[in-house]
Amino acid sequence: MKPSSILKGLRRLHIVWATLWWLVGFVVLFPFFCLCIWFKRIENWMAFFNQLWCLLFFPMAFLRVRTFGKRNIPKNQPVIYVCNHGSFLDIPLLTYVLPGFPAFMGKASLGKIPVFGYMFRNLHVVVDRGSSAGRSLALKKSRKKLAKGRSLIIFPEGSIHQKIQPGVADFKDGAFKLAIQRQVPVVPVTICFNWYILPDDGKWLPNFYFCETIIHEPISTLGMTDANLMELNSSVHALISKTLAEKNQGLLTKLKNED
Repeated sequence: MKPSSILKGLRRLHIVWATLWWLVGFVVLFPFFCLCIWFKRIENWMAFFNQLWCLLFFPMAFLRVRTFGKRNIPKNQPVIYVCNHGSFLDIPLLTYVLPGFPAFMGKASLGKIPVFGYMFRNLHVVVDRGSSAGRSLALKKSRKKLAKGRSLIIFPEGSIHQKIQPGVADFKDGAFKLAIQRQVPVVPVTICFNWYILPDDGKWLPNFYFCETIIHEPISTLGMTDANLMELNSSVHALISKTLAEKNQGLLTKLKNED
């Protein structure tokens, strides 16, 4: 058997093993997720259960995690985390590395996944981007979560753009408009290598690398208006794009030499 075939087989085994542990954690903790949904007074306990899920998943899936810049997260106030999106691994990774119980803004299809979708649509924000009414409802729910002191995690690219990885597609304005309306800080987050660890190419063949996240300094929106929207969008996009390119320079060189 060729070494390449053995390696491919091991990668297949890895994704099966990792998926198994993701499911084990979810099944064990799902009753507690339901309790948090049914009894709003204990909703914040989800932070503990989410961390427990990730503490089970990442080590058992042999995924090495390192995070830089946690000190940049403002304390005692909600923020909007703005992140690049290159892999299905992004959501569990951010759940693991970001403190508290921030709400994800995710596409409506996430809310339709059996069982998992029930939890996601009740605890987070789903948005139907193909409908103006759906987008409006999602923004309304997001404003309510911020008003209650809960942070948001938004992928302003809207979806994973596999063909440009490692790169960043144009950002939609929603996250920045919401931050300006609520006068809350924007915290840019660069997810460095998930595009390579678990690419969205339909093959489900993971690669072994660090799950690295960089949390940048917050950007205050106090005093900003819609006139500042384009500048805010562009500056965050440029920061994440530049960081992603710099972090992946060595990896891309290595992959090119292997070819």
